[in-house]
Amino acid sequence: MSSPLIGCLAALSLLAAPSLLGQAAPVAAPGAVPPDRSVVIKDVKFAQTRLNGMATNPWNRVEVVVDPKANPDPKALNKRWVDKVKVTATLVFKIAGKPAEEWNYYRSTATVLTLEVNSPRSVFFYLPGDVVKRDNLRKDPDHFFVELEVAGTQQALFDARGALVADQKNALSRTLVSKADFDGAKGFADRGSMLNAGILRPQYLVDIVEDVARFSPEFVREDVSSR
Repeated sequence: MSSPLIGCLAALSLLAAPSLLGQAAPVAAPGAVPPDRSVVIKDVKFAQTRLNGMATNPWNRVEVVVDPKANPDPKALNKRWVDKVKVTATLVFKIAGKPAEEWNYYRSTATVLTLEVNSPRSVFFYLPGDVVKRDNLRKDPDHFFVELEVAGTQQALFDARGALVADQKNALSRTLVSKADFDGAKGFADRGSMLNAGILRPQYLVDIVEDVARFSPEFVREDVSSR
């Protein structure tokens, strides 16, 4: 038979332990969007264009269609808008007969000021025509991937098991849908793109007269100091 003291201690321990009913782990609401998937890439399009109709050599244009699904910040004053979405585009062009570390890698970043939820907008990047001609670049890269960051949270391209996130399948080329292939390409690009820093440019650094403004958001201008 248990002593009164043991019975009392057992009762106290039950009171001190978290109740399975009262302390259940929070469950995401049906249809809730995880913070690392709050913004996705809807499409990536490639084209060549003669800027202002006068460029000697056609420029390569990259259009990244960004689709905000939800505001991940629970303290946001207006949850219908997602602020400061960082878009980083990386292009990879093979060079015949050269190893991967000697291919052409180009990377650029633009930070969108704000995006309205469920209203996709396009962010454009440009490769100068002289570089396109010099490096013998085609319109479409051999590999590409676009990375997003929202409020300091990297938007996942792959899940914990290494499988491609279905909503982000358009963020990278079909050649990189394997996590191992993506990691290898990103490793080379992280190093190789430093050799071509500043060549691939966000649209606000290009003197253009193209009908792209109606598709585009506003940007945080990282080329000028804030006041």
